[in-house]
Amino acid sequence: MVAWMDRVTALCINVSCVKHEKLTMMVWQMFKKKCKSITCIVMVATIVFVLHNLNDKDSAAKFKGQSKRQADFLLGAKFNMNEQHEDHQNNHSTPHSTHAEEHPTNKTIVPEIERLQQFEQEQKRRKDLIQTVCEERRAKHAHATELYDDTQRHIYVVDKYKLMFCYIPKVGCSNWKRILMILEDHSRTIDDIDSREAHARNKLKVLRYYPGKQLENRLKNYRKFMFVRHPLSRIVSAYKNKYADLSVFRVAPRELRQYALRIMKKYRKKPTKRELTTGENITWSEWLQYIADPTEQKKFDRHWKEMYKLCSPCAVDYDYIGKLENIKEEADFIMDKLDISHVVRYPDKANSHPTNTSMGGIEEKFKEATKYQLKRISEIYALDFRLFGYTNPFLNSHEDTGIKEQ
Repeated sequence: MVAWMDRVTALCINVSCVKHEKLTMMVWQMFKKKCKSITCIVMVATIVFVLHNLNDKDSAAKFKGQSKRQADFLLGAKFNMNEQHEDHQNNHSTPHSTHAEEHPTNKTIVPEIERLQQFEQEQKRRKDLIQTVCEERRAKHAHATELYDDTQRHIYVVDKYKLMFCYIPKVGCSNWKRILMILEDHSRTIDDIDSREAHARNKLKVLRYYPGKQLENRLKNYRKFMFVRHPLSRIVSAYKNKYADLSVFRVAPRELRQYALRIMKKYRKKPTKRELTTGENITWSEWLQYIADPTEQKKFDRHWKEMYKLCSPCAVDYDYIGKLENIKEEADFIMDKLDISHVVRYPDKANSHPTNTSMGGIEEKFKEATKYQLKRISEIYALDFRLFGYTNPFLNSHEDTGIKEQ
C-alpha cells in the first residue's frame, strides 16, 4: 500500500496538481476508482488535499509517512477540529495551511468520502439483514439455501469483467441489460440499444449456460450484485406497464397475454366475447383478486414473482444490493466499486423511463383491496419485505405470517 501511495504522490507532482485545481481533481477521480476500501480512498484524498496546498516538491516529499495524521485532519468532522487544526499548522507552517473548509478541493472531497462511507455502511447493513433472515430460514426450512431454478436464468455473467448481475423484472433491468451489453461490446452506447433488443436479443450469457464446476467457480469468485424495489410498488408497476398500458400489452409476449385471458375469464363477471378473446383492459380490482388467489402463486410470471425466488439471496453471496428507490446514486456507487464506470454510466433520469410509484400512491392504490387480499399479498411477499428491509404499511411488524413457502 505504501509503494502504491508513493506512486500517487509522484503522479500528483509530475502533473503539477499542486498548483492546478482541475488537475488535482483529475487525480482524485482517477485513483478513487482503484480503491477497494474506505481506508484507501481516505489515503488518496489526504495526499491530494495536502499536495494541493503545498508550494514545491520539497514540501511534498516531507509528506511521506504522515498520511494517518493528515487523514485525521481531512476527516475533521469526526475528530476535534480545533486540536487537529493546531497540529496541522504546527507541522505545515505555509501560507496555505488554513482550515480544511477554506479549500475548494476539500469541499468536494470530504462530502464524497462521507457519502462513500454511508454507502459502505448501508451495504453492510443490508447484507447483515439478509444473513440474519437467511439463518432464521435455515432453522425452519431445509431448502432455505438452495439455488432456485429461476436464479440460474436470471443471473447474467460478464466474464470479461468477472462480474454477475441478477436481474429482477420491474426493477430497472432494461437499463442494466443495456449496460451489460456495452461491457461486452464497447462500441455500443445506451442510446443505441432499444428495449426490445435489450430484452429479447441481448446475447448475454446466463449462469445456467456454464457446466457445474465453471458455474461454482463464478459464484465463488466473481463479483455479484442485484437491485430490488418495494414489493408493493413492483406489483403496481407490473400492472401499470403490462396491462393498463394497451400499447405495451398489444405487443407483449404471448404468455403475458395468456395471463390476462385467464384473469378475465376467472374474475370478470359476465365478460364479453371480445374481452375473452383479447384479454384487454383487465382492471386493478381483478389484478388484486388474481395476485391474492392462493391457487395462482406457483404460476406467477417473473414480472411479479417474489424477488427472493428470482435471485436466491440466501444461496448467493451478493457483494452489493441496490435499491430502485435510489437507483442513480446507488448505481453510480456500485459501478465505481466494480470498476466499470470508465466504460459506461447508468443513464440519467432524463434518459430512463422507470414505472415508479411513490409510497403515497401505492397506499392509495391498495385502498381498493379487501382485508383478505391485503393479508394474502402480505403473506406472499413477506420474505421480500424482510430480506430487503422494506416496511409493509399494512402490517404492524415484520413478524412471520406463518405462510408455507411455495
